[in-house]
Amino acid sequence: MKQKTRWLILALCAGVLMLCQVALVAAEKEPEVGNNIGNVSFSAPVTAEGATHLGLAGQTAFTLKDIKSPYVLVESMNTT
Repeated sequence: MKQKTRWLILALCAGVLMLCQVALVAAEKEPEVGNNIGNVSFSAPVTAEGATHLGLAGQTAFTLKDIKSPYVLVESMNTT
């Protein structure tokens, strides 16, 4: 029984190490121009003017597809 427990612990440790390696590799990869970020959801604009500027119907949550402005700048920050 002790032998099986040791193998199970070893396998779990190896799995955690592999998962950490995948996370480190993904964190080091820089975003590339033209990558698709998908249909991201944003909270409601702070003001009615902001909603009008973006071409939105009202001050509700919205996605990138809802914006009717000719240009949109999305700034992404990472603290790691």
